[in-house]
Amino acid sequence: MPFGEMSITLDDVACLLHLPIRGIFWSPQDVTEELVVELAVDYLGVSQGQAQSHVRSCRGSCYKLEWLYDLFVHHRVASSWAYATRAYLLMLVGSTIFADKTFTLVEARYLLLFRDLDGCSGYSWGAAALVTLYRYLGDASMYSCKQLGGYPTLLQCWIHEYFSTVGKRGENWKPAENCGLPRAMRWSYRQGVLKVNDLRPTLGELTTTDVIWQPFEDHRAWRVFDEICLYRGCLK
Repeated sequence: MPFGEMSITLDDVACLLHLPIRGIFWSPQDVTEELVVELAVDYLGVSQGQAQSHVRSCRGSCYKLEWLYDLFVHHRVASSWAYATRAYLLMLVGSTIFADKTFTLVEARYLLLFRDLDGCSGYSWGAAALVTLYRYLGDASMYSCKQLGGYPTLLQCWIHEYFSTVGKRGENWKPAENCGLPRAMRWSYRQGVLKVNDLRPTLGELTTTDVIWQPFEDHRAWRVFDEICLYRGCLK
C-alpha cells in the first residue's frame, strides 16, 4: 500500500478467532503411509484393512473429510466418544485452521496432535493458524497462482475490521453486543464480483485515514491485549 505494509498480528487472531496465542508451538512431522494406517487404527477406531484401503484411495498421507464425518457419526451412535471426538476434531482442523486447496482432504499428521487429548490445550493454535495463513499467502502472491488456501475466514474478517471501504460485508451484530463470542462472528460474507486485478487500484489509493487502526478496543472486555503480541521476530 502507498503508506507501507500491513499484516495480521497475534492480537488480530486472538480477537477474531479467540484461539490461544500462548503455548507450545507445534510443528507437525512427516508421516509414512504405514504410520497413517497405524494412527487410523489406534485413534480413529477402524480396522487395519479399512484403514489400508482408505489410505490407498487417498494416494497420500491424508484422510478424506467425508470419511472422517462418517466415522464421527458411526462412533457417536455407538457411544464411542473418544473415537468420535478425534474424528470430529481432525475434521474441524482439516476444514478450518489447516485447510488446503483440496477442500476434501486433511493431512494425517495432524492426528498426532490428538494422540493425547489432554495435551491439546497447551498448544498455541492461534500462532499455528497465523503461520499457516502466511505460508498460503506467500504462495498466493505468485503470478501463476489462481487460488488461496488456508483459513480465509481470518483474512476476510481482518479486512472487514481494518478497511471499511474494501470488499463487501454484512454485519450480524453490533460489536458492543457480542456477548464474548469471537469477533469474526460479527461478519457475514457477501459474494462479490470484483477480481484481484479490479481491487488493485482501490488498494493503491488507500491512505492512513482509510484504516481503522484500533478496531478491537470495544472487545477488550473479552480479549485483553497480551504483551506477547508485541513480539517482532519470526514465527516458525
